[in-house]
Amino acid sequence: MSATPFYGGIKSYDIHTYWNNNSKQQRDFAYDLREKVQKDFAKEIADGDIRIYKFWDKPIGPHPINMWELDFKKPEVFVKIVPYFQLNHGKLSVLIHPRSDQGDLKDHTDNALWLGPKVHLDTSFL
Repeated sequence: MSATPFYGGIKSYDIHTYWNNNSKQQRDFAYDLREKVQKDFAKEIADGDIRIYKFWDKPIGPHPINMWELDFKKPEVFVKIVPYFQLNHGKLSVLIHPRSDQGDLKDHTDNALWLGPKVHLDTSFL
């Protein structure tokens, strides 16, 4: 458990990085960013502080375009990884949302942060 809890009962954060699969340039950039995160945050990943998930070449759940996701549970990671994405996401859309007791719908919409253009989520899944 983190020594410093998140504000407001937030348990963790997810970061979703989106790209248009019809654009080889966007797909390659998203893939390279994922590889860069794995390299630059290798210690946090090895320690289990960051989990990186599958590179999806199709829409899944509320995400209407392709994406890859990572999550983390420590505020100490937030202060490193959010600025990292701010400076490295290029022109890709990035959703940063909490996991809280307010529920998935509110966390993916009202409580969400966006880098780049917002992607319209299919909230019927939430």
